Amino acid sequence: MERVLVVLPNWFGETLFATPFLRALRGQRPDAYVATLGWPQCRDVLLHNPHVNELIDFDERGRHRNPFELLRLIRALRARRFTTTFILRRSLSRALLLTLAGIRDRIGFEHPKSNWLLTRRVPNPSPVTSLHKAFSYLSLLEERGFVPRYPYEYMVSEEERQAARKRLAAQHLLDGKPFVVLHPGANWPHKRWPTDCFAALGDRLIATRPVRVVVTGGPHDAHLARAISRAMRQPSVMLAGQTTIRELAACFERARLVVSNDTGILHIAAALRRPVVALYGPTSPTFTGPLGDPSRMVVLHHPDCCPQIPCYQPTWPPHAGMSSIAVDEAYGAACTMLALKPPAR
Repeated sequence: MERVLVVLPNWFGETLFATPFLRALRGQRPDAYVATLGWPQCRDVLLHNPHVNELIDFDERGRHRNPFELLRLIRALRARRFTTTFILRRSLSRALLLTLAGIRDRIGFEHPKSNWLLTRRVPNPSPVTSLHKAFSYLSLLEERGFVPRYPYEYMVSEEERQAARKRLAAQHLLDGKPFVVLHPGANWPHKRWPTDCFAALGDRLIATRPVRVVVTGGPHDAHLARAISRAMRQPSVMLAGQTTIRELAACFERARLVVSNDTGILHIAAALRRPVVALYGPTSPTFTGPLGDPSRMVVLHHPDCCPQIPCYQPTWPPHAGMSSIAVDEAYGAACTMLALKPPAR
């Protein structure tokens, strides 16, 4: 049996971007044993994924900084006798790790530092192609012919749905009135739409549409959610910091609309076929925008909001950034999505 190890990118959203690759890989190698190697924080993205047999953690910023733990990981990879590995990010440390693990075929993108450790080097996608990052990984598989472009995938279990129903029922969110999710978090502060804008959008939606508003996020987003709730004149439901990622995804299955900054949660909502309004500023929706049915997505982005995209200088020179997206604009996009036929759960 062929035994394949896929080395994942680091970020939560980018791990979700890897799911079209995993599905295409399974299509090419239906009988292979497929495992992934990635950050422990990102393993929730791939739970219940039918194309993966095993999830292996690589905690390079934590446990595996210890040389003895790293050696134990190398031995564990050797014991699994992988025959092929695909490296989805350019990384000298990962290429060296896989070489030490004795994996014969090491396939990855060209990079001056790690080329000598790869047995097959694939040219990096050209920036002029405007290729979404999720599809850029597929070139690693093209040696075997045409590779279809699948949307990304996120699987929710029935147990997670039951937990979500219980939590939503406790907040009276299953009483027949649809609810809209506002997700104010993002890993960079300058990727976040201002909290007063979220609050104004929530108030306007409640005042003009028969909806309730739910504010979500992780524990680190709770201060943003509280700021939005305090600024709103209308009552909202706060779930930030009260759910796991898996349970939050199951709650999204019942949401009528998700309004979110560019973050992994946005892509989970898109993977679950929810209507979304995506708020972009310093990043490019061309390369990292939501994938799925374009009729159920509105991406709001003003390319001139920052001196360059992507923008790594949030305060200098002074620029509009996320504030360039007006509340009126977001409200119009939300109303367009709410006018659609409700998606099936």
